[in-house]
Amino acid sequence: MAIRTTIVTALFDIERDKWNKYNASYDGYLNQMKNMLSIDSPMVVFTQEKFFKKIFDMRSEIDPKMNKTKIIVRDLESSTTDRLWGDRIRKVMSSSEFKKEVAFPDVPEMSKPMYNILMYSKVYWISQAIDMSAFRTANYMWLDAGCFREIGDGYKKYMIKWPNVQINKPTFFCHHDKINIHDKKNHVLSQMRFIHGGCFIIPKKYFQEFKTNFELTLDYILKNNYIGSDEKLLDLVFLHNTSTYELIKSGWREYFERLL
Repeated sequence: MAIRTTIVTALFDIERDKWNKYNASYDGYLNQMKNMLSIDSPMVVFTQEKFFKKIFDMRSEIDPKMNKTKIIVRDLESSTTDRLWGDRIRKVMSSSEFKKEVAFPDVPEMSKPMYNILMYSKVYWISQAIDMSAFRTANYMWLDAGCFREIGDGYKKYMIKWPNVQINKPTFFCHHDKINIHDKKNHVLSQMRFIHGGCFIIPKKYFQEFKTNFELTLDYILKNNYIGSDEKLLDLVFLHNTSTYELIKSGWREYFERLL
């Protein structure tokens, strides 16, 4: 029997609908989020007040008594990530040295500090979910709100308990069988990535080690005046101790079928 897993997710407005490039509608995110909210598993959702009612209404269709659900209303600007790292992230991203080295200046992780603060918050939201001990599960999964993008009645296939596989160690989805990085800085500044940021699973007993390595990695790249997406950080964290982690080769957003 598979060990129960708490799904952790979030939705915050970073004004992506107003970006000139790589923009996205929040109505679209909410439509996509219905699929994820239809999974019949323990779930912790971090969001802001403007999204609370819509998320509550969608989630209550599968969890009418909200026994398996915690919706935490917060402001991203007062998040742990912004408090611990926000000033350093903004300083690096606004520096002339960093801007000269960026080959892809329009992508969000190179131009939007709040985007990186949001992406790096995944680790801290998992940490807070663990500290809450709301569901006392052995595993904690990060799952992006818009991971499962079917619309209309597509959400009905997700109305089951999931994931349904045994997880014994931190598990990441990866575009390749192996991760090889020859130069950390070049990798972080590139658009090459191995591990997906949209879904990963950390057993509770491994979480503190994972979080420590994530923070050490973020501290290292900021000290060296560069930054990249959360996926690049996960790539580097994996290399701290490759035997600690499990890789599942996967294309984008194939997570649901791989964990049935």
